[in-house]
Amino acid sequence: MSAVAPGFSYHAYTRATDDIRFSASVAQAGGILRSDQVQSFPRIQRFCLNLKPTGCNCSIAMIQRARFLDIILLSLAFVSVSQDAGAQANPGSGSQSPSSVTGYLLYGPDGVYAKIPARDEFGRDQLGMFHAWNPDPVGHHQANLRALNPILASVVRKAQADNPGQRFVIGSGKRDGRIQRMAVAWGWSRTQGSLHRSGNAVDLWPLDGEGRVFFDPVVQNQIAFVMKKAAAELGIPIRWGGHFYGFKNADRAHFELALP
Repeated sequence: MSAVAPGFSYHAYTRATDDIRFSASVAQAGGILRSDQVQSFPRIQRFCLNLKPTGCNCSIAMIQRARFLDIILLSLAFVSVSQDAGAQANPGSGSQSPSSVTGYLLYGPDGVYAKIPARDEFGRDQLGMFHAWNPDPVGHHQANLRALNPILASVVRKAQADNPGQRFVIGSGKRDGRIQRMAVAWGWSRTQGSLHRSGNAVDLWPLDGEGRVFFDPVVQNQIAFVMKKAAAELGIPIRWGGHFYGFKNADRAHFELALP
């Protein structure tokens, strides 16, 4: 499951979520949206229709009538979910509630990005960036692991198998040219020639007890310890980005093979 449908751009995502927040602010004030205020909502309709497998349907009439007491949360003012779509997303579970779709839109599957600050230090839409970067880090973990150099993947697997209480997922593994260009443009990487391009580097993101991504230097240091221990036991030399001073002080999420 993806928080942003394939082919749906980061910019379209941020425009749509801005409209979600706007509709919520009006609804919370007890207001009814005027016709001139809903001119931008067709793009939310397109956004909803592109979200798979949630299959949400948006209605301008619903938006115009919506009040906070009637709908409760954010995009509940305009999102309805069909029972069939819910069954496709979670077989046997029935339809998804509108509130679950709202959280899905803003924070990803199971609220995986709920602990990520909405804005980064430059004021950019950080949640939107994480959505565009990796819509479902938990769901994509195994596929990302298989895409790595098998030698590096073996270190990650051993570290996880030996330390089940140390939860983490691959935030970024092997990257294609488009993703690497995005990383450089956002300041998340310094070079187009990153070892991520060949699958010889991986970024590991900590998960809390609820399966949400969070970045705590203490926890990241613990992940580094179990990764270095697993690598040593396998006889595989690796480098940890926590020693890469000068770039965000240290890139604690990053691990790479120490190639000759």
